[in-house]
Amino acid sequence: MRRALVSALDEAARHGREAADAEDLLAVIADDRESAGAYLLEQCGVDIGRILDRAQPGIGPLPAQRADRLNRSAIRILRSASAEATRLRHDHVGTEHVIAALALAGDLEVGKKLNDAGMTPANAEAAIRRWIADGMPRRRGGWGWAPVQPRLLTAAMRPLQKAARLPRILWNVFANKSLAHPRFVTDPYPLYRWLRERQPVRKDPLAPVWVLTRHDDVMEMLRSPRFRKDPFAPQRLPRLVRKQLGVPGEETRPQPETVSMLFLDPPAHTRVRGVFSRAFTPASLAELRPSIERMARQRIDRVVEGFASTAATGQMDIIADLAYPLPVVTIVEMLGFPAEDFPRIKQWSDDLAAALSLNPSPKQQTRSNQAWNEIRGYFEQVVARMQRTPGNSLLSRLLEAENEPDGLNRDEMFTNCVLLLSAGHETTTNLIGNGMLALLRNRDQWDLLVRQPDLIESAVDELLRYDSPVQWTSRLTGEPIEINGQTIPPGEIVLGCLGAANRDPARFPDPDRLDIRRSDNRHLAFGSGIHYCLGAALAKMEAQIAIRELAARFPRMTLAKTKLRWMKGLTFRGVKSLPVLLR
Repeated sequence: MRRALVSALDEAARHGREAADAEDLLAVIADDRESAGAYLLEQCGVDIGRILDRAQPGIGPLPAQRADRLNRSAIRILRSASAEATRLRHDHVGTEHVIAALALAGDLEVGKKLNDAGMTPANAEAAIRRWIADGMPRRRGGWGWAPVQPRLLTAAMRPLQKAARLPRILWNVFANKSLAHPRFVTDPYPLYRWLRERQPVRKDPLAPVWVLTRHDDVMEMLRSPRFRKDPFAPQRLPRLVRKQLGVPGEETRPQPETVSMLFLDPPAHTRVRGVFSRAFTPASLAELRPSIERMARQRIDRVVEGFASTAATGQMDIIADLAYPLPVVTIVEMLGFPAEDFPRIKQWSDDLAAALSLNPSPKQQTRSNQAWNEIRGYFEQVVARMQRTPGNSLLSRLLEAENEPDGLNRDEMFTNCVLLLSAGHETTTNLIGNGMLALLRNRDQWDLLVRQPDLIESAVDELLRYDSPVQWTSRLTGEPIEINGQTIPPGEIVLGCLGAANRDPARFPDPDRLDIRRSDNRHLAFGSGIHYCLGAALAKMEAQIAIRELAARFPRMTLAKTKLRWMKGLTFRGVKSLPVLLR
């Protein structure tokens, strides 16, 4: 319903009007081919093109600013829609109720035309009940929908219609499962190559997204202000409309997910990121280096001591023994959480990450919600302790600046601390894991690094390019944007494939070859532009320390298994474990 309101305001502005009216509401509902209201119009055989005297919605450039209010007729229709929802005992107000309200407004010209076209109040209510009985389907069509067939013929055709939909249902099942197919998860790069060469700008046939796979296009998406990061911006109502409808002020952004710097555009993004970036200056990271080096040595020593004392074979799991705990303990200590709470924090982080996998189960989603609530309670306990005994941790410094002009409120602190904790360590864990796997599968490069450890900086950059720990990122188009001859409309979700961009031969010679001496390696593993990964320098430092220590201690290390299990999520790419033999 909110989308219909925003679209009506955009439609009014497109035609030079300052207020949206009842006809704007009808036009955008009819044009939304999957709205419940459009279903009602189709069921009643309404030809919208004959009712509205204006052009089809969405034609013409998107206005720089949407209309700032609703006129009297629109407000009346929305109030009537609310009353219809109450009368029908529905727990929401949707586009179907707006159509019913328009049918009741026979004194308005648009209402009279609807009645004359067959959309009477009785027919509208009957169509709503059919919509619910049919399982609330979302139909596809357009302005040119033909009137529905007689009921007898419709009933006779229904089994055939279901049969006709079977191939599409099967295709959806196949497509959804193919994304989780072990072959794709294990090695997505052949598919990336196919897309980059044949459909570099692709409108997905199943999901409402566009996909970019070429380096230059992904770079443009990351850096251009025409692409926005805030997914809530298109649904945000003007202040006057909120006042008209009695909607609470959205500038408070109470939902936790809407205050994450991942989903903010300037100036809000600039403020939040600026506060956190103080913890990631070169000087701050230099202070962390000795403790990270010491931790890496201790983690490896613990493994060596374990199999030495039991006369077991020299083997370790690089993920469990080093790549996971190293970044997690680092960020936990940076934030100021007690080190002894690491096991609890690890479990919460795992539960949150599991819900981001492909097709998470209801149990995983429930556990993720529970973990979010538990970690919020834990966060408040830590905050209370820090307020009593302040320290020099990142969280303690954030609390001290809470009441300053650019200070963060408690929701902003919590959400972005969890972001650093979960997304931050996941990236570094996958960087170390994927990097070691690539080196051990390309033995000449591992041996080269063993002989020349000073190559570690260029090696880590090449490992980031070769098998990026983060494969996808998204943006929202703020205006019509043309890329490679295709125009992406405003308000569309665009997915940029970092993994495909980093293997683009137009940017990287011989891109499928691992070369730790590669120069001019401007990969996009950490993104680019104002949303460039805040912890990129820390992640690279941790990976350099871990991989260099492994190369120095175990130059003859080999893989213990050739067949590995990969995480099923599409955003993060990494192995679940990486067992190696310490020869």
